[in-house]
Amino acid sequence: MATTTTKTAAKKAADAVTETAAEIETNAREVASETADVMSFSSASAADWAKNAQQQFEAMMSSFTGNFDDMRAQAEDLSETAQARMKAAQDHAAKTNARLMEAAQEEMTNAVQFASDLGKAKTFADALSVQQTYWTKLFETRMAHARELTERSVEAARETMTPVETPFANMKAFEKFFAFPLKA
Repeated sequence: MATTTTKTAAKKAADAVTETAAEIETNAREVASETADVMSFSSASAADWAKNAQQQFEAMMSSFTGNFDDMRAQAEDLSETAQARMKAAQDHAAKTNARLMEAAQEEMTNAVQFASDLGKAKTFADALSVQQTYWTKLFETRMAHARELTERSVEAARETMTPVETPFANMKAFEKFFAFPLKA
């Protein structure tokens, strides 16, 4: 009976060793497979990575291409608006310059007339009267020209200096490529 007990005990010990060895081997395979997945760069994972990278690149390029056309159209509109404003400013400047030349000619004509009237004055009182009339008219004329110039300047500023709306700030160029969650 001692031999049977020894054989049974030996068999149990062998079975336990076999079970332990099997468990160790199974654990080693699991660890090896996990390590292989994490540590290795197999051709299957490289293909997936390349496919994902290509999809991301294509999404980025299609986003840029679509938005580039919008941005170009908006830039053209902005350019046309700027050209129209510059043309309006140029027209106002030309009109203002023409009006200033007319005013200078009027003033020169009045100065010549003043000199002529001053030369025709017979008395000192007549000379003072001519001077008073000339200087009053000169002052009133210059004030009228200053008012007119101010009105023209304000009109030109209203037409040419309206704020430029930059639609580029509203472009969603990266929206498809960088999909950020919306704020709630």
